[in-house]
Order: sequence, then structure tokens, then C-alpha cells
Amino acid sequence: MNTEIYQQIIAAIEEGAPFAVASVIESDGSSPGKPGHKMILHADGRQIGTIGGGKLELKAKEEMQGMIANGSGGILNYSFDPESPEYFGMVCGGKATIAVEVISPGVRLLFCGGGHVAHSMAAICRQLGYVYSVVDAREGLANTDSFPDATQIMLEPPPDFISSADLSRYSHILIFTHEHSLDLATLRAVHQVDFAGYVGMIGSAKKWARFQKDLLAEGVTKEWLSEVHCPIGIKINANSPMEIALSIAAELIKERNA
Repeated sequence: MNTEIYQQIIAAIEEGAPFAVASVIESDGSSPGKPGHKMILHADGRQIGTIGGGKLELKAKEEMQGMIANGSGGILNYSFDPESPEYFGMVCGGKATIAVEVISPGVRLLFCGGGHVAHSMAAICRQLGYVYSVVDAREGLANTDSFPDATQIMLEPPPDFISSADLSRYSHILIFTHEHSLDLATLRAVHQVDFAGYVGMIGSAKKWARFQKDLLAEGVTKEWLSEVHCPIGIKINANSPMEIALSIAAELIKERNA
């Protein structure tokens, strides 16, 4: 068993972007791919492993790209017999059947802030199978001891990271830094990069009203602000960090299931 390909599959899941896994499940004759051969194909074209190379692999990759875009896998049947309707140009003879599984991105959270609520959210993510990363300039809080399951930990102010990072790997951005001014700067950065996913921020209704006034004065539209979840979480009169995290998780589950 080639354990490396499975390690790469786990790494691809943690990366958060959609990808596909092709497995040769049946072959006959001079097919270049043999049962057990596996290949990972990322949406950006990166390939790991092989299902035999040559025209077979090129044809499979072309179809796999479409499957990734559609979010669903399937069975690919190829024949190397010129008289077969499944023939596609190879003359070596034989046939191959390839199963393709598409792994679509699940919940991929970016915690802006590594404080108490983030710790509680991390514990809940572990139970729900959510992937998360943490960005916080405070090394004493943002580290692998505090967040052993984090995909990434970035030691820099959240607005700086958001302004320069590729945010396509995240489905949700949760803002709960240690200062109101940093929360506002982080939200402003999210708006400037035009993040298309879920945006939630911890805070009171009074805090949110003040932030909206400031951002509207800067030219941020009411439509964009209406998509921000603040105060974040379902109203359960939460007080402790774990209760707040539970209310946030409940809102994420509600939004996802809807």
C-alpha cells in the first residue's frame, strides 16, 4: 500500500480547497493504469500520484476538472479498442475503469483572535470536524500548544494577514480580537478584499451600531453590512466563552443546513 498518497489526501483535506481522487478499480489488456493506482487532482491543476500516465491520464484529468467544478464524482470508463464507443485514441488495446471521488470543502474557519472564545470554538470544531486556522499577533496565545488542531497559525495582526492572504481557502471568518479598534480594522480589511463567505463578529448591538456608522461614512454599503453577522451567534443569553462559542457554532450549523 502506498501510504504517501493517503497522507497527501489528508493534507489536501486540511488545505481546504476542493479536489478529486481518482482510483483505477478495473483494467484489462494493455491499459497503462492498474487496479490500485491513485491520483489526486486539485482544482488549480496540481497533481499527485498517477493512474498510468499518457493519454488516459490526460483524458481523466480533463473530466475530473469538470467533476470538481460540479462538486460530484463518478465512474470513468475508457476503452483502447477503436471499435468501442468509449474509444478515445489510444491504440494499445484494453480498457480501464476509474472511480472519481470529489472532496468538496467543508467548514473552514479563520479565527481572527486567539483568546478564550477562540479556544472554546477550537474544542467545538474538533467535535464537529470543522477545519480552522488562527491569526493573532500575540505569540503567547496563538501557538500549537493552545491550538493543536489548527491547520495554520499566523503570528501577525489579523487586518495585515487578511489584506495580503488568499482567503479562498476559508468559508467563514470569525472576528473576536482583544480590542474593539482591532475588530473594526479587521472587518474593514475583510470588506476591502471582497471576501465572499460568511463573516461574523462578536460584540453588542451598541458596538455594531457604532461600527456601522463609521463604515457607512467610509463608503461601505448597507447591503454589505447587512450580510455581516453581528452580534454573532444565536441568542441564548450566553455569558461564558464556551456558551458564546456554542451560540456561534449553532448559528454556523443553521446557516450551513439552510
